[in-house]
Amino acid sequence: MSTKKWIVAYLTMCIIFVISPLFSQAKDEQYQNVMVVYNDDDGKKQVLKQATKTEHTYENLHTIEGTFSKEAINSLKKTSGIKVVEKNPVTLQIENTSSSILTTITPNWNINAVNAQKAWASGLTGQNVKVAVIDTGVAINSSLPNVKRYSFVDDNPTTRIDESSPYDIDGHGTFVSGIIAASLTSSQLYGNIVGIAPDATIYSLKVFEKDGASMESILKALEWSIENKIDIVNMSLGTPDDDPILKNAIQAAYNAGLTIVAAAGNDGIGKNVEYPARYDGVIAVSSVDRSNQISYFSNTGSKVEFTAPGSDIYSLGINGKYEKGSGTSFAAPHVTGILALLTQQYPDYNNEKLRKVLRNYTIDLGSKGKDPYYGYGLVNYNLTTPDDVQKLEVHNITENSAMISFAPKENSIIPSEKYNIYINNKRIATTTGHDYTFTNLKEGTTYKVLVESVSANNIASAGKDIAFTTIKPTVEEQYIKKYRNTITSWISRVEKGQSLTFQTQFAYLYSIKEGLSKSQKKLLSNYNKKIKLVIISSTSTSSYVKASNLKSLKSKKTTTITFGTALKTKTLTTSKVSIIHAGKKITGFKLKKDTKGKTIKLSTTKTLAKGNYVIFINNKGVKTSKGKQLSRPIAIEYVLK
Repeated sequence: MSTKKWIVAYLTMCIIFVISPLFSQAKDEQYQNVMVVYNDDDGKKQVLKQATKTEHTYENLHTIEGTFSKEAINSLKKTSGIKVVEKNPVTLQIENTSSSILTTITPNWNINAVNAQKAWASGLTGQNVKVAVIDTGVAINSSLPNVKRYSFVDDNPTTRIDESSPYDIDGHGTFVSGIIAASLTSSQLYGNIVGIAPDATIYSLKVFEKDGASMESILKALEWSIENKIDIVNMSLGTPDDDPILKNAIQAAYNAGLTIVAAAGNDGIGKNVEYPARYDGVIAVSSVDRSNQISYFSNTGSKVEFTAPGSDIYSLGINGKYEKGSGTSFAAPHVTGILALLTQQYPDYNNEKLRKVLRNYTIDLGSKGKDPYYGYGLVNYNLTTPDDVQKLEVHNITENSAMISFAPKENSIIPSEKYNIYINNKRIATTTGHDYTFTNLKEGTTYKVLVESVSANNIASAGKDIAFTTIKPTVEEQYIKKYRNTITSWISRVEKGQSLTFQTQFAYLYSIKEGLSKSQKKLLSNYNKKIKLVIISSTSTSSYVKASNLKSLKSKKTTTITFGTALKTKTLTTSKVSIIHAGKKITGFKLKKDTKGKTIKLSTTKTLAKGNYVIFINNKGVKTSKGKQLSRPIAIEYVLK
């Protein structure tokens, strides 16, 4: 490992990306190993339809690999449901610039530099944390007992070795895994060698063969990591080339909750961070030496998020040996190890919160704050973060306001001095109190609130969040609010025993009954009895009148009303029939009467809004076939869902 020089780097970013064609063009213009990223199920169907042969489907990554004709590729590029079509994905390579007892030992300088012993003293060793190392595999080594090995590499039958073996024959993956999770060992030459999170479980996902790691093997490893709910993924590999297939896979893994760490690259100070470390969903790690100075070989840039020891690092090698190596490939697993400790400490934190809280476990180097050399600083397990608030609750939610309350954690080691309050990711207040009222909110709108505890040193916790939705008044309540004075005058008339005009007062008041107070509803109910109102619906019927299709009125847009007594059709005019929805008269309905006077049909071509509707029939002036006045007014209720 100490003698190898890799061209492109990810992790140590000691990984080199070698671009090589992964497709072949036949006489009939068929391309193999084409990768297509689709947006949705319709896009997926189009890909499968166009494929000459399907090699692999990465369900979690929305990616299909297969053989496609030139015509199919051109067609897919023009299809709306397709995100990426790529004939030559990059090939990844590794690179190196050179190749309850825990608290009583003196670890090597790099482990001391990240203050891992302080975490061990608190009982944090990475227990039950699942770490995937996408690399060259891991060799058999008694110092790495917690390793599960998988290979995503195909065997080359023309060679004497079995490339598909999950075991490491290069040393890079073993070295990286030793930094993360080696159990305690000692050597006269190297001293105590131990990983940062010795009890973490390493899932060795071998993707490298002699010529590098193909995009296919990388995608399979990421897909496997998603399916097996890996906590943290270490990718000590990289390429200077942005690849849309890789970008999509990384984002899918991040969206699935994986915390991804990658090396910045080994091209030297001033050279930009390589991929995948440069992607937003990845924590990019630069390298420092014993003096906490940026390593001469380390890539730098705005995407550097943290730095860690990467120069002259001792770790495990193959065949039971110990090795010394340098590179950002070996800086990245230090961050992975610290994240494993934090994952054990904060088991309920998602990848976003872990990434955020990691900023509080750093020593700021270089320019104050985040900078292109050290990012937020050197990872260091020095507890400075206050505990999140407890009992975060929302109270008194109205149309335009809400109040939150919370409490500090009892017996917190790092007490909170104040609290930052965010709403929809925007900080709106800093308070020392334990409640806060939001005003000027929009009705019927969902808000996400985040409360951070802030220590005396101005270090913020990851934050506790909660969501709530402001009340949206019903259409009935909105009508009452808008015409409050008119509604009050109508209710006053009813209360005094006075009559309401059926179609211009009573019908509108009845249509908004769901928004009335309990006492107002009781007054209206008594008035209904006074005028002998006949009320029917899809669940209540009467021999006096019947209505069909009420439950399916929205789809059929028609209802037939049948009267118990035949009417003189000429007396039942359109002015006697009205349909009202929450105080609004619905126009556009057509009225058709049968010649016998037993039925009328109401129909419309309009698409009606959801809500409560009432068909009113005024009995005044409506005659039966025998010349008598229709004895009772009618209200037909229905709900459109």
